[in-house]
This record gives sequence, C-alpha cells and structure tokens, in this order.
Amino acid sequence: MGLQAAVLLTAIVVASPALADWKTVSIKDHSTDKSLKAVSVSAKAADKGITADISIYCMGSQGYTSPVVSLETTTSFEPGRLRLRYRLDSSDQDLRFVPVSSSGQGVSLWVQPKSLFGKTELYVELHPVLTPSLYFDFDVTGAEQAIRSLGCKKLDAIDPD
Repeated sequence: MGLQAAVLLTAIVVASPALADWKTVSIKDHSTDKSLKAVSVSAKAADKGITADISIYCMGSQGYTSPVVSLETTTSFEPGRLRLRYRLDSSDQDLRFVPVSSSGQGVSLWVQPKSLFGKTELYVELHPVLTPSLYFDFDVTGAEQAIRSLGCKKLDAIDPD
C-alpha cells in the first residue's frame, strides 16, 4: 500500500504543470494612491538593459473587480499610444495600439487574462515612438492558478457569460 501511494504521488507531481516564477506583490494604483495585491512574473531576460514584469491585479469598484494584465518596464515612454505585438506559445502575433500607463513605464488592458490560461510562453514586442523597439519573453506557466489566487470578485475577464 505504501508503494502504491508513492507511485500515485509521483504520477501526480509529474502530471501537474510547473508554475512559472509568479510572485505575489503589492503595486500602487496611481489613480487612487492605494496599494493593490498583484501577481507578477519577470521577463526571462532584459533587452537593452531594460527589464519588464507582467503584473495582474483586480480593478474595479463596489465589489465588481476583474483581473487586469499590465506590463511595466524600467524605462519611460513618451505619453500617448504605443505599438505592441504579442504572441502566446506558437500562435500568430496580435498587434495592438495601447495607451502608455499613467506611470509612463508600461501598458495595460492589451490582453485578456483568460488567454494566458494553459499557455507557457508570452512574447511581447514594444515599439515606442522615437526609441528602439524592446523584446521580452515571459514564462506564464500556471497563470490561471496565479490569477485565481487574487480573488477578484467578478471574473468576467476570465469567465464571460
């Protein structure tokens, strides 16, 4: 019986997807000056000395919070819109023109959180105005578990009706 349990436990560990280096962090909401609980994963490598993190947090009010995906870098961008391309695993690239965040160092609302579920790689290209393009690769294994750990009250972005 002990050997059977050990074999079963080994099978479960092998069959379970490994989680990327998702961390629980606190980020500042620049519009309210409040701290928000978030899950975050860093890019596998810096590009041109610039690092990037994907952060996911709950946004909303009066109990209707949904997860939001943002990308923050260690550089500042010109105010306005930024051209962004991204690819999940081996899918086709998607192109977005997204506003630069209020911090000036990133973008948000460019990908639906649910699209990260079951994926292992997120490749992002940022094409800012007047500066060289940036390229980042993220391991997003375990994103669903990380996002659900936030406890967003309304998960429309995850489970639309």
